Amino acid sequence: MNKMNIPALRGEIGGTIYYTSNLKFSQIANLVKRIDNELHTSLSLKDEIQRALSDNYIKIKQYILTQSDHFFNALVLAVYDGQPEWTEIRYELNDEMFSDVGILHFNGNEKIFPVDGQHRVEGIKAALKENPDLSDETIAVILIGHKSTPEGMEKSRRIFSTLNRYAKPVRLGDIIALDEDDIVAITTRIQLEENSLFEGARIKSSNSKSIPASDQIAFTTLMTLYDCHLELFKLYKFNGNVSANKLKDYQRIRPEENEISNFNAYLAEFWNKMVLYFPELSQYLKDKSVSPAARYRNSENGGSLLFRPVALLPFVSAIMKIGEKYNIEEILRNISKINRCISSPLWEKIIWNPATRKMIMRNQSVVKGILIHMYDSELLSSKDKEVLYSKYALIHNITELQAKDRINKLTL
Repeated sequence: MNKMNIPALRGEIGGTIYYTSNLKFSQIANLVKRIDNELHTSLSLKDEIQRALSDNYIKIKQYILTQSDHFFNALVLAVYDGQPEWTEIRYELNDEMFSDVGILHFNGNEKIFPVDGQHRVEGIKAALKENPDLSDETIAVILIGHKSTPEGMEKSRRIFSTLNRYAKPVRLGDIIALDEDDIVAITTRIQLEENSLFEGARIKSSNSKSIPASDQIAFTTLMTLYDCHLELFKLYKFNGNVSANKLKDYQRIRPEENEISNFNAYLAEFWNKMVLYFPELSQYLKDKSVSPAARYRNSENGGSLLFRPVALLPFVSAIMKIGEKYNIEEILRNISKINRCISSPLWEKIIWNPATRKMIMRNQSVVKGILIHMYDSELLSSKDKEVLYSKYALIHNITELQAKDRINKLTL
């Protein structure tokens, strides 16, 4: 490491002095090393820290290379050895004195490792190897001191674990509301603004996928709507044949505007056809009362499959699976013949508990399997059928042979 001077802001929290600055990508690549023996001297513990560095950095590399307006939050970097020095520059502006602004001097013997941001560091390094023109881009860094003593190692470990323990994954609701790369989030927002089925209180926004019993207005929840659109996107883009990882990778990069527009049109057509073929949806749209969903979601007869998030998602997912072979409008026309009252014998004990008059949440795969089996059993593999018969038998306390016979008699 060469001698280096960087402008920085000095701060203190919980007894830890830190400096906030910017480093170029080239500096990150040249100066920041992987964690080695800075947190542990035990070989097995050092290996455990290294194993935490997953292939996620490759996705970060791709994000940097493919997304022109890429952005990251600050790296937390620990500095040890050498003798970094701080020169404070005090200045006055409009009779107000500003301090804690200055220059941090490195003598060239310092070593730096990431306490938070290992994957971002490795992603930056990998991206630079493929595109050296990125070298002058900058990223915010927070620099803290580290000492190679038992006490110093303990302190750095505590910071490391605290930052990772309390880091929260981004909530799905936030992704839907804010993500500008995920085509499903983008088009869901458009549908919320343009489709009358989703306007106002007709979509319940909450941290849960369930709708409170007191809500007699909402059609479904925001998270369920997004998940339904994700199922539609799998068929639209990949004809249903896509791995979870490939799908997530695709959602990380904003597609061309015409693809967004085309998929949004696909969603609009799907929901328009749903309203056309399912009377409860068209009646719900026409209902101007204060409780338009009460007829279709209640504790008397349970209401319609479509107004229960736990049933709507497997219902749409089943349609998309069938759509790999059949025309969507044809599917909707035919599947609309199925009894959708959740207290009917078809759905009792699967998603509706007749004794408690409450929903059963754990059998979504059975709902999907029954719908597909009723439409075309050949769309299910032998293993899928075995699992379906087994779960159905357990639900109804019958043998698997009886379950198979009963399911085979279910037709449109």
